Amino acid sequence: PSLSNLQLFIIPHIESLARANTTSARLYFLAGPRLITYLTSTHLLLSSTASILSCGAPNVPDRVEQVVDDRKRATKRVEDLELELASAIAKTMLTAFEGKSDPIVLYKHRTDDTANALGFLSSISTAFVNETSGRLESASYLIVLSSSPSAQTATSTTVVMVFGNDEKKVKEVGDTLRSKLNVKGGGKGPKWSGKFTGVR
Repeated sequence: PSLSNLQLFIIPHIESLARANTTSARLYFLAGPRLITYLTSTHLLLSSTASILSCGAPNVPDRVEQVVDDRKRATKRVEDLELELASAIAKTMLTAFEGKSDPIVLYKHRTDDTANALGFLSSISTAFVNETSGRLESASYLIVLSSSPSAQTATSTTVVMVFGNDEKKVKEVGDTLRSKLNVKGGGKGPKWSGKFTGVR
């Protein structure tokens, strides 16, 4: 409203601009009523965050850093446990092949409410291939894995993974899933993956 407002101002953001042989910057600043509104909003957000973290406002940065570190450790632990679980599932699947004649076909379904269900199926397939190294080289096998959420609706997503040691058979099964069940996906070599929405 007036130059007197410039007694107090803040520069929250600077944008670099590269032009020809010179480098310039665009400065964004707040002053007067806009600065008051900005500071009020920032204070409310800081107070709300402090309340959620059960600490005083000055301790928010340290608490946020602690939460981030805890999250990283928890994520790493989950990843390690998923690999361990994938290996255990692969070993269980391998025992189901004992006494069966060639070719071997196996289907296994899982209930999984996480966002990375397909990634976990991929971990199982990788663990299975590692477990079968040198054990099923002469036998032809094909495995179909699927995973869906515990509550299936018209908008829920089910993921499917097909793998084996016969690339032609893997492609045939993938093409059949695409044509018969409208599974959207694809693959290359001994692995095929896809997903579909709804209940089948």
